[in-house]
Amino acid sequence: MKKVLLAVIIAIALFGGKAYGQLGVFNHLGVGANVGSEGIGFHVATPITDFVQLRAGASFMPGITFTASADGTFTAPGTSTSQYFEMDMKGDLKRTQFDVIFNVYPFGRLNSLFVAVGGYFGGEDIVKIKGHSDEIAGMIESGKGYVEIGDYNIPVDENGNASGGISVKNFRPYFGIGYGRPVPGSRLGFMVELGVQLHGKMKAYTDYGTLEILDDVDNDWKDVMDKLTVYPVLKFTLSGKIF
Repeated sequence: MKKVLLAVIIAIALFGGKAYGQLGVFNHLGVGANVGSEGIGFHVATPITDFVQLRAGASFMPGITFTASADGTFTAPGTSTSQYFEMDMKGDLKRTQFDVIFNVYPFGRLNSLFVAVGGYFGGEDIVKIKGHSDEIAGMIESGKGYVEIGDYNIPVDENGNASGGISVKNFRPYFGIGYGRPVPGSRLGFMVELGVQLHGKMKAYTDYGTLEILDDVDNDWKDVMDKLTVYPVLKFTLSGKIF
């Protein structure tokens, strides 16, 4: 994915001003830095026509951590009796993703209002999770233990540890609306944008063992996973024109 982004950047930089400069297409190059609900990021951009600008960039969510509890179940071997417990799970939101987006300006040069259409790729892991329970450490080797994460049971190992994460699709469509230009008319410009990244159905995964799919569950992790199928994007960008 990084190679795709690099190829787009090189193509814009090398051929933008030369091949299409006479036509007024790809005749400028802009760069920008942004901050928002995706973390911090940057872009390179070029105008295609007076009505469309193309931008390609990357965003980085810093390693923000949080703690949330998960319900667990332990079943002793040879019995149907289950022991219930709670495990504190530590989540890490660290994430890197890339985007290619078209800004469409209905009023051309007359107004900087735009509609954005494009997609994000990479950064499938929304959150990494891991937890530990002293209560059942040492008991799992002779039985089975799981913790509920959304619609899934993540296995607990013989030391009472569970780890895995929550992931989404590799490619995610994006739609937004905003004001400003990634390639400003003057040397510097400001852009604000509000949109949605379509995550689709989230899935849990485990770093070891076998994942089990559950039916008719109700837990806090499921509520979050159901709501974030559409990820809100609010972004503030400072842009500059290189040429």
